[in-house]
Amino acid sequence: MKAIKNLFEEFKKFITKGNVVDMAVGVIIGAAFTAIVTSFNKEVIMPIVNFFLASDGTAELVTVLKAVYTLDAEGNQILDMTNSIFINWGSFISKILDFLITAIILFTILKVVTSVGNLSSKVREKAKKKAEKLAKKLQKKGMSQEEAEAQAAAELAVAEEPAPAPAEPPKPTSEELLAEIRDLLVAQSAQQKSDAE
Repeated sequence: MKAIKNLFEEFKKFITKGNVVDMAVGVIIGAAFTAIVTSFNKEVIMPIVNFFLASDGTAELVTVLKAVYTLDAEGNQILDMTNSIFINWGSFISKILDFLITAIILFTILKVVTSVGNLSSKVREKAKKKAEKLAKKLQKKGMSQEEAEAQAAAELAVAEEPAPAPAEPPKPTSEELLAEIRDLLVAQSAQQKSDAE
């Protein structure tokens, strides 16, 4: 019983590791992404390719290795594709396009993620160097190393906080609003008298 419990604990640790969870999420997203790319290729790219190739497009791109013929209603021989042996070049081209589109999109996503990661690491490195310089200056002024590092970190944290939003202008009081309305009414009344004359 204890061996089963230990095995379960090991499995629990394994399954809850970040890498395993990330991998599971990646597989799920990958499956959804594959469906999108396949649909894009089938519904958008292949009709364009078929438009330029021929009336039936890539469906005609087959090499028949062993032909089996059947008779249609009028007695004409037609190729029975379900029983014939053939190489389907059109399907192969479609799969190659699926792969290329997936590779291009993944390359673009990885490029963006890598550049964002590099940018954030550069910002962290710059902040670290700044804190080290400030700590050295404070040590020269007679502070201990621990105090200097703590104060440098605190000063940099304050410096990196976003600036506070500008204060809203004070709202007028009810007396000021009433006075403004009175003045507008007086001005309007004067304007009406001058228009009437």
